[in-house]
Amino acid sequence: MTSQRLRDAREAVDFLERQRSPWDEAWRDIAAYVLPRRGRMHGRDPLRAPASDPQDARGGRVIDATATRAVRILAAGMQGGLTSPARPWFRLRLADGADAESGPARRWLDAVEQRLYWALARSNFYQASHALYTELAAFGSADLYQEVDPERLTRFAALTCGEFSWACDAAGRVDTVVRRLLMTARQLAERYGEARLSTGTRRMLRKEPNRHVEVVHLVRPRAVRSPGRDGNQHMPFESLVFEADGAAGDLLHEGGFEEFPHLTARWDVTGGDVYGRSPGMDVLPDVKMLQEMARSQLLAIHKVVNPPMRVPTGFKQRLNLIPGAQNYVAPGQPEAVAPLYQITPDIAAVTRKIEDVRKAVREGFFNDLFLMFAGDDRSNVTAAEVAERGQEKLLMLGPVIERHQTELLDPLLTRTYGILRRAGALPPNPPELEGLEMRVEYVSALAQAQRMGAAQSIRQFAAEVTALSATAPGVLDKIDFEQAVDELASIGGVPAKVVRSDAEVARLRAAREADQAAGMARSAAGAVQALAKTLGAGSAGGGGGEVGGGGASETLAASSSSGPSDASATSAIARPSTAGGGQATEARA
Repeated sequence: MTSQRLRDAREAVDFLERQRSPWDEAWRDIAAYVLPRRGRMHGRDPLRAPASDPQDARGGRVIDATATRAVRILAAGMQGGLTSPARPWFRLRLADGADAESGPARRWLDAVEQRLYWALARSNFYQASHALYTELAAFGSADLYQEVDPERLTRFAALTCGEFSWACDAAGRVDTVVRRLLMTARQLAERYGEARLSTGTRRMLRKEPNRHVEVVHLVRPRAVRSPGRDGNQHMPFESLVFEADGAAGDLLHEGGFEEFPHLTARWDVTGGDVYGRSPGMDVLPDVKMLQEMARSQLLAIHKVVNPPMRVPTGFKQRLNLIPGAQNYVAPGQPEAVAPLYQITPDIAAVTRKIEDVRKAVREGFFNDLFLMFAGDDRSNVTAAEVAERGQEKLLMLGPVIERHQTELLDPLLTRTYGILRRAGALPPNPPELEGLEMRVEYVSALAQAQRMGAAQSIRQFAAEVTALSATAPGVLDKIDFEQAVDELASIGGVPAKVVRSDAEVARLRAAREADQAAGMARSAAGAVQALAKTLGAGSAGGGGGEVGGGGASETLAASSSSGPSDASATSAIARPSTAGGGQATEARA
């Protein structure tokens, strides 16, 4: 007898898959013309086509593979530009900016950041993310499943389109996923135990243990739970696994997740749609036209190279058109074999038109943005150059990047952080972080290129004001150059430990001013001592003469009372820090 929990789960799955069915036709077309080896509609194995459409089995509809290559270029560009394994692409910050100062908080954030990078590199994230970007570019909807791994802490699986069905919460975020996957009877027994399997699957386990069984995995918010209690039955998201064929009487497994394990991404969303739209959908008409044009071009070339022939009946069954073959004719018999009709297609014109369509397909997949440095031999291409040479394309990718960060990368780092924390793989929180909120700042190549416009405006403004200062020096007081440096460092993704904090700068300046004041005092004292020695020597040489002695005294008195140079030196000695302090305050103002 089927349990109530299993019946409820089947009803939820059936409803979500009916809601998804209008998208299946578009996805099937994209799979057939763009990614023949991907897509799993109607619960079929992605490597096998349904019997009604045998052309899909090995990409039979694809003659010109421009779209397939263009998708791969876009996927590689997205991975390299957003989540590159070769360079930092995120940094941890505190929401109130307190981590700008050095100390335990900043050191803890750096340590956690390095542990997150380590966990992602140790897992298969970067391999799976490339598959996700491929699905996202072609189908517009992609799903990356993240689970705990006993050896590598975490593991990822990139689902193919048609393998999943979604539902969203009131905010439009995907919070319910149905996944259909294939597992062998042996795998099911190893993971869930033989006692949980249906009668048919247990029989299969004994006779054909490597035969596939379709399994359904439903993850959704838990309706009733006790947050303070332990156990996966009280986690925020429930996990239900059961066999798809309906023969089992109960669930294979019931568990839970602390964070939503499906990292979902959508290229673009129209209105309240659950699933996303993609560049693959936009260029699909061009891709279909390209296949027809390529087919026609091949047909024309075939007719030129191997035209239909006019052959007399006497050559029936004995005409040999193999190169170098000999065909014997009677003496005096006129040339009997000739083309049936003459065809002179303009192959060059057709090729130019095909190239125009290919270019449109590549541009639709943003290849012109990601390949604009393909002919550049330099290895140090900067984000500023990317922004300058591809600003228009970056503007078009801007909403996609923002959505990608919100829908995929934020949940990815949140779940990875939770997995590491529960595994005891993170350093303990310092007391300074009590009650503070942590945030993520993305510093990938594309994220920085988006912000380069703000950096350029700061540089341009500073340059213009500096030019005006030649006429009106006071205008420099309008710019806080130190704050401008902080802003440029933040935009450019400069590590926080490279830029000194305001407190460190204040201490450095105070020490420098103290050294300068001490140096001035030593110089002035040396000058006074030298003068005293000179005057003493002169007085002794005068031999007591009143005129000579009096003249020397009067000279010293005059220099002490009215000489501008000595008066300035005395003021600096008397107040060594006043001038320096006033100068620092004025600069800050």
